[in-house]
Amino acid sequence: METRGLNRIPKALLLGLMLLLVLDALIAAAYGGWVSIPEQASQRQLVRKVGRAISGYYRQMAAAAGVQGSKAVKNALETLDEALQGDTMADITTALVQHSGTVETTIVSEKRRRQREIILRLIKADPKVRAGGQERGTIILSGGEVLEGGELLSSTTVEKLKGEPALAGTAELVTVQVVRGEAGLVSHPRDLEFYQHLELELEQLKQQLRRVQEANGSLPLEGHGVIVEAADAPGGYLWEEIVHDQDIREIINSLHHAGAKGIEIGGQRLGAGGWVRCVGPVVVVNGVTVAANPIVVKAVGDPAGLKDSLKELQEVFARTGKRLDIKERDSIILAAK
Repeated sequence: METRGLNRIPKALLLGLMLLLVLDALIAAAYGGWVSIPEQASQRQLVRKVGRAISGYYRQMAAAAGVQGSKAVKNALETLDEALQGDTMADITTALVQHSGTVETTIVSEKRRRQREIILRLIKADPKVRAGGQERGTIILSGGEVLEGGELLSSTTVEKLKGEPALAGTAELVTVQVVRGEAGLVSHPRDLEFYQHLELELEQLKQQLRRVQEANGSLPLEGHGVIVEAADAPGGYLWEEIVHDQDIREIINSLHHAGAKGIEIGGQRLGAGGWVRCVGPVVVVNGVTVAANPIVVKAVGDPAGLKDSLKELQEVFARTGKRLDIKERDSIILAAK
């Protein structure tokens, strides 16, 4: 995948691709069991390429707004770039969700500040304003268009404002107060709406980040759900009488399809990059040996739906003498990994 091509894709599509990659990683971790190191590295490289493409998109966005030299924008982009160096796909994705909103907000804010500076500079330099002919007056602009107070300015300044490229295409209202030859910006009520919108967007990003963190297991998760115990057949030694890693993966697969919000095996939380494997009689989850016979699986979600999803597998277990017990619980706490 070439990042040069990705740089031309709209941000919304790139973020959508990012989320699809995360979903793919979660499914691979939940259903696929063991994932080899080369495959994990390849997936991580792909996610980082998408991350760099998003970073490139924001740099283009900053350049188009004329604020690429802003210290605030540079700091925000550098923070994003550093966040993309996470060790896992979950780290990188979480960083993008957390920082992309900050970068975009910073670019928009700096663009607005630059536009106001340009407007104020041109009005302050106007000979009619500097002459101080009027005791007090108000000029209202939308982009480079003077909506009110045009009589306070010379025709040359009006044309300069209208032809200024940095002001083209913006609908923000800017109010300038002129008092005895001095000009200053006046906060417009729409500014309050703008910042309220930013606060709402920040809150939405926080909620989105929390959902990603819960999905990859980096945050504790609490809710009703089920506790599943999978055990070998009593005295069993034949292959079909013993619980294997594929049995555990079938349990995880069924719970995920039933809408489980989070899963834990033997006290080990499953998330992006998580894996389950049996090594002889030992069960290993995320590289940690867990108690076996029974294997205890906890899942947060709708208890009835989760329990119902395991009925068929429960019957398969019963035919070979293995045991699959499912208990509904009003409150289950899954620890962070």
